[in-house]
Amino acid sequence: MRTTTVAVTGAVVLAVVVAAVAAALMLSSSDEPGTDAHEQIDPITTADEVAVAVMVGAHTWSPADQQSPWDALHAISDRLTGPMAQAASARPDPDPTPRQWDAWARSGDRVIGAADLAAGQKSVNDDAHTAERVVHVHQQVLHPDGETTPLEQITVTVDLERTGDQWKAANYQYDAIGSDR
Repeated sequence: MRTTTVAVTGAVVLAVVVAAVAAALMLSSSDEPGTDAHEQIDPITTADEVAVAVMVGAHTWSPADQQSPWDALHAISDRLTGPMAQAASARPDPDPTPRQWDAWARSGDRVIGAADLAAGQKSVNDDAHTAERVVHVHQQVLHPDGETTPLEQITVTVDLERTGDQWKAANYQYDAIGSDR
């Protein structure tokens, strides 16, 4: 009987200690200087931000884990509408890939996309329902050994539509490949 009492008492003490530590951690974590624990991170909402984010998402690939770039497009389908949403909803057959895809997959390489808005564009009006943004896409192949290989810059024009209170990418077309970085 004594063993049962000690075990139950020990379990109760352990539970009280765990609860006290959890409570102390919760109380001590409020608004510590140097952290962003309570900062509001603004969502991607403007036509410019959506155009850039969609191009980054559509041009970031993991060939060893993905069948094709379509997987990247499908992963960002919540930011798409129109022809792009349709393209992201069903895998094409055949499923096109860059010519290096199989080599990247065998090597365990990843292709990392980055993008920025081309300079000199007029601002999108607050009451606009459609927009066109020119975006420069930069990709680098990240090799497992940490080395990188830059790919040629791509310049695209992204067509956007406002659906409700959100901007979504409806289409994009390549304007140039290989422009100066």
